[in-house]
Amino acid sequence: MLSQREIDAYHNEGWVVPQGFRLNKHERELLASSVDRVLADNPNILPDRMINTHLDRGAPYGIRGRKEIYDVAHDDRVLDLVEEVLGPDIILLFTHLFCKPASSDRAVPWHQDGPFWPVTPMASCTVWIAIDKVDKNNGAMRVIPCSHLNDYYDHRLVDNPKSTLNREIDPSKIDESRAVTIELEPGQASLHDIGIIHGSAANSSARRRAGLALRYIPATSCMFRKMPDAAADWSEMPMEVVRGVNRNERNNFSLGNFGQAWLPSV
Repeated sequence: MLSQREIDAYHNEGWVVPQGFRLNKHERELLASSVDRVLADNPNILPDRMINTHLDRGAPYGIRGRKEIYDVAHDDRVLDLVEEVLGPDIILLFTHLFCKPASSDRAVPWHQDGPFWPVTPMASCTVWIAIDKVDKNNGAMRVIPCSHLNDYYDHRLVDNPKSTLNREIDPSKIDESRAVTIELEPGQASLHDIGIIHGSAANSSARRRAGLALRYIPATSCMFRKMPDAAADWSEMPMEVVRGVNRNERNNFSLGNFGQAWLPSV
């Protein structure tokens, strides 16, 4: 699924858009319909805070999810991408359905994923699958290439209703002239490393921007479940070996709630 050039780009640049991966038309339509259902079924959850929608009423928020999202998170084609950069033993840490409605004023500040997640050694690959067409006009993700090769930045606490996160890197520390905007067609995906600096602007367009972020870690890492100033309850976050075997004896797979039986497929 990844060429050697793409594997090298991921490790050297911290991100890549695989040219050999795209969901087919039926899969794109099915996933888009499932996303619409999740948004309709969870009206009290912010559309950019839909955590673990691959579960139905699972931890941490008890969101009504969809089996179609579970299927994508376990799809061999997706796991093949992850295996190319993380190795054969893979844990699904969590999923995040991220929707920016049209004319939304909420933005994702510059940050690195590592300081938000209780994972050691810090290692992860996020597969970000576009549900809608994603471009600079509706708030596509931007990355600072090669920033994962440096030390982690300090992340200051913020209390801003227009921010999707509770911490951020001081924007004055970021050279935005180096930023690359990742534009995707529906069904395309990008991969990014846990250490790359990234963020996205608010969606001021008349189009929605929805994407499904699938967060995987190598099974050699441990999710130790305690994180100061965490935005979610990691102590109850369910995780699952989705390929290979667990390689870290400190991982505890008995914690967390995987939810109830699945809703019928659309």
